Amino acid sequence: MTGGGGRTVEVAFVRQDFDAPPAETTAVRLLWLLRAHLPHELRVESERIRLTLAVPEGGTAVGAERAMGDVLSHRACVGWSVES
Repeated sequence: MTGGGGRTVEVAFVRQDFDAPPAETTAVRLLWLLRAHLPHELRVESERIRLTLAVPEGGTAVGAERAMGDVLSHRACVGWSVES
């Protein structure tokens, strides 16, 4: 996916557990954990977060997607997963 002159990748995170933190809290946590990937766009819904990240120069979309998946292993994001 491209936009703004650079490459970007979009991933949706979905709430899987009723006891998981709310979307707004998790969105802030995701932004902090993914700060190296320069977030471009963030859309927060009650049970879904859509995040568009810049692909770092010399990086790949797969690397950015992997980083987004990796942050979900952080305890701050328990109860959320990448939408398939």
